[in-house]
Amino acid sequence: MFKSARLIIARSLIGGVSLAAIIGWGTGLFGVIADTVSGLWNNFMGWLNSPLGWEHLLAGAGVLIIPVIVLVLIFAIADG
Repeated sequence: MFKSARLIIARSLIGGVSLAAIIGWGTGLFGVIADTVSGLWNNFMGWLNSPLGWEHLLAGAGVLIIPVIVLVLIFAIADG
């Protein structure tokens, strides 16, 4: 029935993944994961829909200052 070690390992992996999926489905783990992801997504979309908040101003300043720092470092290294 089991002719090689690879076949034993493959069947063990398939059985383990199947058992984990059944246990996850039975305990409601997938529902908890879906609720967590949807909550994070809703919070992120709410943050995106408030364009004039302090968070957006700070994020915009951070996005603009990083390329400036990189350019200053490149110029400093290039000038020696």
